[in-house]
Amino acid sequence: MSEEPKKRTRKPKPKYELVCEHQDYLKGIGLDFAWLDNLNKQYEFDKFEYLHKFRAFRCYKEGRHVDWIDVNELALLNGKRKLEVIMLRHQPVNLKKAVINLPWR
Repeated sequence: MSEEPKKRTRKPKPKYELVCEHQDYLKGIGLDFAWLDNLNKQYEFDKFEYLHKFRAFRCYKEGRHVDWIDVNELALLNGKRKLEVIMLRHQPVNLKKAVINLPWR
C-alpha cells in the first residue's frame, strides 16, 4: 500500500473587510467596488471603512488607520471622472506618512 503524499496547498489570503452602510448610494453614483480590490492588491489593506459624511474610505493596515481615499480620488486612479462634489473634506494625512501614492499629492 503506497499512499500518495499530500500536496501542501497555500493558505488562501484573507480578503479585506468592507464596512459600508451606503453601498446602494455608492453604486448609484458609479463607484465600482472592484477598485477597492485593486487598491487592496497594491497596498495590502486589511479594512476599508466608508464615512458618508466625507464621501471617503478610511484605509486600515494591521488594525491601524493609515490613510484616506475619497470616492473622487478612487475614480481618478481608475481612469474615470469625478463622481460627486464633496462639500466636507477629511483631514489630509501628512505626505511623509501617506501610504497611497497619488500622482497629484
